[in-house]
Amino acid sequence: MLKRLKIQAEDMLRYNPAVRNLLASAILLKTPSAQAASTVEAARIIHRLCQAARLTASSSMMLKAEAAIARQLPAINPEQVPWTEFLSDFGLDRIHKTIVLKRSVSEREKGVVFVSFDNQMARLAKAKDLRKFAEHYTLVLSPQWSPPHTIASYLFPRLYPDPIFCLISNPRDLGIFPRISDKYRMVPLYASNWVDPREFTPAPIVEKNIEIFMLANFAKYKRHHALFAALRELPRNYRVLLVGQRERGRDRDTLLSEAAAFGVRDRIEIRENVSDEELHNSFVRAKTSLILSRREGSCVAVVESMFANTPVGVYEDAEVGSRVFINEHTGRLLKHNNLAEQLKDFVESSAQFQPREWVMENGVGCVASSQALNQALKQHALSSGAEWTEDIATLRWRPNPQYYDPQDAVRLRPCYEEIERSCGIDIALP
Repeated sequence: MLKRLKIQAEDMLRYNPAVRNLLASAILLKTPSAQAASTVEAARIIHRLCQAARLTASSSMMLKAEAAIARQLPAINPEQVPWTEFLSDFGLDRIHKTIVLKRSVSEREKGVVFVSFDNQMARLAKAKDLRKFAEHYTLVLSPQWSPPHTIASYLFPRLYPDPIFCLISNPRDLGIFPRISDKYRMVPLYASNWVDPREFTPAPIVEKNIEIFMLANFAKYKRHHALFAALRELPRNYRVLLVGQRERGRDRDTLLSEAAAFGVRDRIEIRENVSDEELHNSFVRAKTSLILSRREGSCVAVVESMFANTPVGVYEDAEVGSRVFINEHTGRLLKHNNLAEQLKDFVESSAQFQPREWVMENGVGCVASSQALNQALKQHALSSGAEWTEDIATLRWRPNPQYYDPQDAVRLRPCYEEIERSCGIDIALP
């Protein structure tokens, strides 16, 4: 019981608005208001203020943190930012989670490079000729988290000479990114927009033998304990399958220990680091799937579940981007109280949902989303007096950016070689 109470108390404090605001306020009070005397000092201050902006549950306090960051930005020399102090993988030579979507056609028609996550974008700062890269390629960013305040999202645009097209992790990002830098050009697409429908072959309802499925890494923010608490009141014959991977020092044994604290260790199956085939089979054989995070980025698993024709449950107040796709056809918006009762009704009524049909008809998948991104880039190019004679390759996400058509990898391979040779940027070919 003590362990159970500790888990729940820690979670309550982590997401309590008053606690979050108090912690953010403490950071703001400890931060000097005067402009720093050097780039290193200013970068360290900005890094702390970004933590405050991400912590706070108050819009006004977020704006205060942003204003404090703005006062430090003039002290930044983009060439002197100590990136390795803030990004643990900055020193690695090869950049992953990045893909070339279009070749550089001519001096008047740029190519397109798509990069996932701002820390990967910042690693472009290592280029021997970043200006030349910008002359030949338009950069598209898919952010990792919301709110998106990071030192990379603030400082890399000061180094990069051109606009950066930016996707979102949450609808409110549409307003936040332009406040971070006027170089961001917003495109209302999520990381979860790039799911490939071909990955999933839905199973008939009679073959669905998993009552509740949850795909989530084992970090605390995924809140598996909320499911464990609800399971105490759910039918014992429910099959509950959890699939994920180690995260932040937490592994399968960590979850089993927490489940034991709630008295449900024998009620769950946990699979770690499964193959794509097993993952897809789990999705399609589930009657329902859950995401119990209260705050994260877009969450691709939500849309993957929908394409598997498995309805998804997400908290109604969750700061999770893919919550926008939850409706009467695709899943349930859950309340925090009486979760067990809601889950029981969700499982028993799961056959009435048709999530795959809805996402297919409403352009959520990778093909339609690639077309939407292509149109946004094309309109910007033409309105800027540039040319657009070739479209981007269709992008899919599984679990990193990949080509929908494998032939595009062959066709665009010379671009990777040329970028490394002329700009000093080593991008891993997907």
